[in-house]
Amino acid sequence: MYLISPRQRFINYPAHSEMARMFGKHRLMIPLALPTVAALTPGHYDIRIFDEEIEALPKHGKPDIVGITTLAATSTRAFELGDKFKGMGATVVFGGPYASFMQEETLMHGDAVVAGEAEGKWEKCLEDFENGRLQPVYETTDYISYKSQKPPRWDLVNMNRIFQVAIQVSRGCPFNCDFCLVSRTFGQKMRYRDIDNVVEEIKAAPSSYFFFVDDNLTINKKYAKELMKAIIPLKISWGCMCSLDVATDDELLNLMAEAGCFNILVGFESLNPESLNESHKLHNRGGKIYQEAISKIHAAGIQINASFVVGFDNDNLDEFDRIFDFTLEHHLPNVNLHLLNAPPGTETHKKFKKEGRLLSCDPELGVGHFPTLHYMNMSQIAIFDKYMETIARLYSFDTIRIKGEALFSNGAFTRQGGEISVFMKARLSWITFREFVLTADPDRKKLFTFILKLILTKRISIDKGLGFLLSMLGYHRHIQDHKRHMEEYRKIVLSQDKGAWKELTINN
Repeated sequence: MYLISPRQRFINYPAHSEMARMFGKHRLMIPLALPTVAALTPGHYDIRIFDEEIEALPKHGKPDIVGITTLAATSTRAFELGDKFKGMGATVVFGGPYASFMQEETLMHGDAVVAGEAEGKWEKCLEDFENGRLQPVYETTDYISYKSQKPPRWDLVNMNRIFQVAIQVSRGCPFNCDFCLVSRTFGQKMRYRDIDNVVEEIKAAPSSYFFFVDDNLTINKKYAKELMKAIIPLKISWGCMCSLDVATDDELLNLMAEAGCFNILVGFESLNPESLNESHKLHNRGGKIYQEAISKIHAAGIQINASFVVGFDNDNLDEFDRIFDFTLEHHLPNVNLHLLNAPPGTETHKKFKKEGRLLSCDPELGVGHFPTLHYMNMSQIAIFDKYMETIARLYSFDTIRIKGEALFSNGAFTRQGGEISVFMKARLSWITFREFVLTADPDRKKLFTFILKLILTKRISIDKGLGFLLSMLGYHRHIQDHKRHMEEYRKIVLSQDKGAWKELTINN
């Protein structure tokens, strides 16, 4: 059996691919889906996991059955692989978000689709496969209890090629944001694993660096506190996603920091109240609440990865400048900026499809930096050019230096993170020296000198200081690579550009 995560043609900078390369890795982490599905598979199967971002598929050999996970951005390659393996006589089963919501299209390239959660359905699919009665779709309206989970099969993954592992402790989301698939995939009722089960998984994992893929790790604060208390003794380092309301609970925030949290991804999504209302992200609030919450999280020694989306019907190009100014004002160096996309299954997709505003472009362009929709107030080339201009400003070293100096001056980032090998320390030290000392860029040198002084005076831990420099360098490198491909990218965008939707409807 092959379990495959297809490669992406386009990868945007938030994937941290450049940072992974600096660590001598191929990818920061692989999707949790494949090791999880492997753990559900009966023991008599000979399983091989292939993530095409870290290793190529074998040129020879024919598996009896192939499982392929799909995203919109990997669907083109996924279907190419499905056709290839079907042509070899293998049985092909698709899973993942794209296959779950685009079943008819997917079945043109495979034999079956396991929709939504794999547990129960994958085992049934394999049973039917063995007995010659495979069904085209395995789908239910029920959700598993999710009290416990078998440890993912990390033994089937080449851990030398990734840096951290993913972990999940909950499923579901009570919110119903129009552009998001989570509540449509996992339901609106939250389900939680037993904490003992989570602890055992962490202990067995082949890394001390984790990312909790839960869409809001702290939405149940009672559970979150118990989880933090349980993992404090494990001495791990980790990031997660949660809402800014985590800052309303000082006990929880301090427990998170003590438990090893060094980064929180926060979905601000938009600074335009009308756009938040449009997308039903009604739990986000701005103004002074944002300022107080950001300051509290930073004071706990935790960085924020601020996520924004531009392209709602109430947005115009000014949103990019508003986001840039906001991140500068609040000392937010880590910014995930995306153009609005409409993944199949979301309310946004339904709306734009009904209005005829989905571009007839390859789904692989839906990685955040290509326009894939007809936007109300912006042409495709206008929003693309402004996006590229803005991320270049966000990750220019004059901006990074200003934010870094303001962020770390509070002396809160002193907790030491997880251990890395002596070889890795030497490698990263050399890269830091080469890129921040042996450079003609004065902002890089000033930033390095500032961070070095903080390290020497113990006002920042060495891993937090060097980690910041290297992560910013990784982002900067990726964006420079975007610039080198701008001519190619602009041709792609211009080939489908018909202007702002508002102008099109007026003219027609």
